[in-house]
Amino acid sequence: MSGNVDLRKKTPFFRAARYVVYSFFQLTYRPKVEGLENVPMYDGIIVASNHLSNLDPPLIGICLPRYIRFMGKIELFRVPVLGPLFRALGAFPIHRGKVDKQAIRTAIDIVRTGGCIVMFPEGHRSKTGELGPFASGVAVIARKSGGYIVPTAICGPYRVFRPLTVRFGEPISVDSVPTDQLMGLVRERIQTLLRESGTIS
Repeated sequence: MSGNVDLRKKTPFFRAARYVVYSFFQLTYRPKVEGLENVPMYDGIIVASNHLSNLDPPLIGICLPRYIRFMGKIELFRVPVLGPLFRALGAFPIHRGKVDKQAIRTAIDIVRTGGCIVMFPEGHRSKTGELGPFASGVAVIARKSGGYIVPTAICGPYRVFRPLTVRFGEPISVDSVPTDQLMGLVRERIQTLLRESGTIS
């Protein structure tokens, strides 16, 4: 993997936006981070997380000392102000409900060149906190890019002034796991992280 990862975007806008987002979370949810030592800092990675809220991408973004990229439904990018803001913060659009080859190619290129992308294998937010079925997109991108998958658990729920925890598990090398077992292993690792935190039984 390439070692030329941009660990922190240097633009004044990005720094200002990150500071605002960081301050917001510190004032409202006081996030704690566990397992950061498990996250490769100079390799291409896919951070595969459970999905509780629209706040999940920025939350993970402030917990990682890396510049993250993430997908957002294309409708958001058509909103004035919001669309340019999302792009500036590392998001790129995806057409939901169909196979978006352009978004998949973008994700593969990001990871292949040593970048970090955040994905939510459930594809939608969980209303109960329990993990839903996982789609295969993470596995496809990991296989074609050669990147590691980092199982990640957001241990909620989101409740104002009550701390929540983001837990990063040990990275999974896709070369060591058969394709048909990969997403099952990722789901199992996230389930374990949630269970160990007491989030689920």
